[in-house]
Amino acid sequence: MTKYGNRALQYGMPQGFGPLLEQAAHLLSERWIRCPADNIHIATGRSGALHNVCRAVLGAGDVVLVETPTHGPALEMFQSYGATVTSVESDEAGLLPEALDEALARTSAALVYLLPTFQNPTGRTMPTTRRAEVAEVIVRRNALAVEDDVYADLRYRGRPIPAFWAFAPNNTVYITSLSKTLAPAIRIGIAVLPPDVLSTVSALEHGIGMQTSTLCQAIAAEFLASPFMAEHLQTITEAYSAKLQLLCTALDKYFPGGFRWTEPDGGLFVWVDGPPGFDADAALDRALLRDVAFRPGSAFYADDALLHRNTMRLSFAGVRSEQVLPGIDALAAVCENYRESREGE
Repeated sequence: MTKYGNRALQYGMPQGFGPLLEQAAHLLSERWIRCPADNIHIATGRSGALHNVCRAVLGAGDVVLVETPTHGPALEMFQSYGATVTSVESDEAGLLPEALDEALARTSAALVYLLPTFQNPTGRTMPTTRRAEVAEVIVRRNALAVEDDVYADLRYRGRPIPAFWAFAPNNTVYITSLSKTLAPAIRIGIAVLPPDVLSTVSALEHGIGMQTSTLCQAIAAEFLASPFMAEHLQTITEAYSAKLQLLCTALDKYFPGGFRWTEPDGGLFVWVDGPPGFDADAALDRALLRDVAFRPGSAFYADDALLHRNTMRLSFAGVRSEQVLPGIDALAAVCENYRESREGE
């Protein structure tokens, strides 16, 4: 308030608060996204940014292509706009370029939705070479990609790699937020938009929500500009990294044979594949009775979800370190008992 006075309490421009746009440009440059502040839009969280893009470019009957699996709430969002969501074959490195090429040739999709870094739900990261290959398809087919990159700063090992945007800047909407690093309640999403999409989004934002809170934007601008940002990132990445290691150690120690899991380089999730016949949806009820929760994998598939009921996503974001080992011990017992009961039927 000392710095900005009444400016922090007034309506502002739909595109965003000037000081935050400047700080956002600095943040983005660290991810190999070098664009003028004029191309940046501040939204109400990642979900607000994605809603803005959907309102701007999606219509009933449009096709959205997604990874296999993908972020469950995004699936629901696309479907709420009347879009048809179609999965594209993927492997441990993300979208298969040849499968994407074939899908774009077949569907003329309105959007291709990607989570290339520490993907939700699998935790996988698309390597640089794969990003370049997928970008070549996107550009050649003149498609529009949406890069959802909210976990980029939560890296625990390995070196950062360029955002997908850097490989196809004219064909990519880039979305990130401060929810996973500063605080979810501050509701700050940052989007880099092609000019035609940005003009539509700004017009729609003015007519629907006016703007993202100027006060929250001012707080975010000051935090990003201060030395506290780097200190805070180091604190949370060390804490999350330690919990991830605890979780993987517990899985190695307690989980029964036939289950496989990822050990990601960052993010907040571990993806578990169970043996054939294991039903994570049914096992969830038994787990909840033991005060353990997870997200069944079937929630992350656009089609053929019934074929993936043997998968589940474990999140360690809000779990205290001392809860990890007993929690996985309890979940392992549930999985083992469920499997034995199924085999006895």
